[in-house]
Amino acid sequence: MKLIMYGVNRDTVSYDDVHKYGLNKSMRLSHLNDISIFDGVVELALVATNNRNEYYLYIDEKTFKHGDLLRYLSRHTGKPLEEIILETYSMFNDDVTKHLFDLTSILNETSESINDLEQALYESVTYGTVGNVLFELFNAAIDFSLSLYDKESLYPLINGEVPKAIQKIRSHFPVKKDINYLIIGNNEMITQMVKYLIRETESYLTFLERNEKSRELIKNIDNWLALTNNSAWRNHIQSVDLGQLVYRLSKADVVIIGSSIKNAWLSHELLEDMYEMRPTAKKQLIIDLSGAQDETVFSNYQTLSYTQIDDTSGSDYSNEKIEVAKSFYDEYLTNQTNDFMMKFNYIAEKDTIRIPVNKDTSHNISYVKKISHKV
Repeated sequence: MKLIMYGVNRDTVSYDDVHKYGLNKSMRLSHLNDISIFDGVVELALVATNNRNEYYLYIDEKTFKHGDLLRYLSRHTGKPLEEIILETYSMFNDDVTKHLFDLTSILNETSESINDLEQALYESVTYGTVGNVLFELFNAAIDFSLSLYDKESLYPLINGEVPKAIQKIRSHFPVKKDINYLIIGNNEMITQMVKYLIRETESYLTFLERNEKSRELIKNIDNWLALTNNSAWRNHIQSVDLGQLVYRLSKADVVIIGSSIKNAWLSHELLEDMYEMRPTAKKQLIIDLSGAQDETVFSNYQTLSYTQIDDTSGSDYSNEKIEVAKSFYDEYLTNQTNDFMMKFNYIAEKDTIRIPVNKDTSHNISYVKKISHKV
């Protein structure tokens, strides 16, 4: 049994032919259905983004014929088989795992979104083409990407609003235990931060439900919990309306204000109401990703620590520390790859089980994704 991956991306295909590899949702379904019944294909997942199409397969190498997949791509694109061979790249076993782990890494300059792996995993589960091996592989890749935020050794390499916000939380609350988060706003950065925070088993998240976009975010998180076998964490998440804002502020250790917020929500009057509800001073961290809050308001409250996170890049680290961080990442990636391959070898010895699909709830699962007609 073997892991393999075939892919094409913008670097392997000429500009004039990129559109020929385009896959909308119905095409992705057709490819999953068609390729999954090839001889020797045990499991199949397809990652299709604006930049690449990659087919991840768990195969019986005794019966699988590599030419079947290449000829299939030739028929789909209308391109000669010889060109398909030149334009595709392939990997096996350890290299497949390392590539997928690195694919959504914040340290990869050409990285994809974690949402792309979730979308691929969801579609494969829904269409019944994934089993234990690829399910574990994709979940391990997602977990790997999220784990990077915890690695202080990587800080010289990490830029961006989400990493900066997480680093601020870590410095303020070095012990990740019993932390209450209040989330105000919704966008990609908030979603990414929430999925990182869900890895902390003793934290609690409260979402301020303001509009339909807020409800979509909560639904996305619910679906992600189910998809990644974290349903038990659902008890740590709740949504509230504006009527509970003061109470939830009084309970929160960390308040995260997303960049979608355009107004100054935390006024002097609101903070006074919060202190009236909770007379005892509490150490609180307020992270502002919107830049819309009036920071002078917080200077009157010694127990409130306000920080505004922006998207400016740059590093204060020496070249030596940057090189050390790069070496640490390479070693960490290799070790995590080896750990999964040990798990893979164990799983491969067992009977592969397809992941069951809950037909009653599948229509409720909603992911927002750009459908690309490019590689």
